[in-house]
Amino acid sequence: MAGGDRPLSKNGSILVGLLVAAAGVGIVALSVFAGPEGFHAPRWVVACAGGAFVFFGGWTAGIYAAGFDPQRPVESLPSPWIQLAVFLPGLLMFAAPFHWVAFGPGPRQFSSSVSLPFLTVRGGSGAWTGRALFGFGALLIDAMLVGTVFKLGRQIRRGAVSPASPGSAIDPR
Repeated sequence: MAGGDRPLSKNGSILVGLLVAAAGVGIVALSVFAGPEGFHAPRWVVACAGGAFVFFGGWTAGIYAAGFDPQRPVESLPSPWIQLAVFLPGLLMFAAPFHWVAFGPGPRQFSSSVSLPFLTVRGGSGAWTGRALFGFGALLIDAMLVGTVFKLGRQIRRGAVSPASPGSAIDPR
């Protein structure tokens, strides 16, 4: 860590998680109750983005409240079933807006900018370029989703043996 940087405390991590989840609840509420004039995407896309904040903020608050220790992550995380129950819908909701922008029907408008010291250049960007960048992001999130499901599925099949439990390959006895 850089000089002066410290990790958040347990209570600080819980607070940040709750704030992120509350922001997600606010985004979902706006997607349901706000007027149509400010929306440039279907409401379900906005709700999915907010839902991802709810899942991952809630996850952060929940695991720290349950005793997660960043120094011992493998031993202090919840079971792979619980992780899968949070990460699968959370990553699907996170991916949905990227997929809609990249592959959904209808026109898209993008802008681009390049910033250097003392100079910023802004301009329009073609729909194809913007869709391609969002498509790349969507595929990266899909890869994270597949990797997460594969890893947690493998842990579930193995019985979720932690590295320090008796009978494991790293048994200290």
